[in-house]
Amino acid sequence: MKGKLKRWSKIGCIYAVVIVLTVVATHFYHERETMRYIQAYKDAGGDEVLSDISDTYKLIVENYSNYKLGTDTKRKIVRTLDQLQDQLEEVDRQINQNKSIQHKIDFSFIYHDMKLVRLSLSDTTKDDIVPVIVLHANEGLKELEKEITYIEYR
Repeated sequence: MKGKLKRWSKIGCIYAVVIVLTVVATHFYHERETMRYIQAYKDAGGDEVLSDISDTYKLIVENYSNYKLGTDTKRKIVRTLDQLQDQLEEVDRQINQNKSIQHKIDFSFIYHDMKLVRLSLSDTTKDDIVPVIVLHANEGLKELEKEITYIEYR
């Protein structure tokens, strides 16, 4: 009876060790893949693109508050936002192709906010709500930066 109990104890310990090692190895694998994902985001220039978008939003609010947001300035800013969106889409394509990451960076609401800002700048009847839309879009950028930090350090 004692021999059988000893044998079952050994088998149970072996199974427990295998389970613990599997869980630990899986955790380290996911952590390493997440770090590679964040590094790919930084290497693709994601931080710089988000910073440029934020600077463009700040420029819009500054020009609006100084009454310098004329039609030429608006067209120039819309072109800049189009270029920045293209750059952001390229970063998105580079980092999210065939990656098996638990928490991917989701740029969809940034694209939507950029579209709203471009529409508000293009439509002269919406001049009153430009700062509100831009501030909302800038808040979305800050939320995305928090999300990226969460993904990096979780």
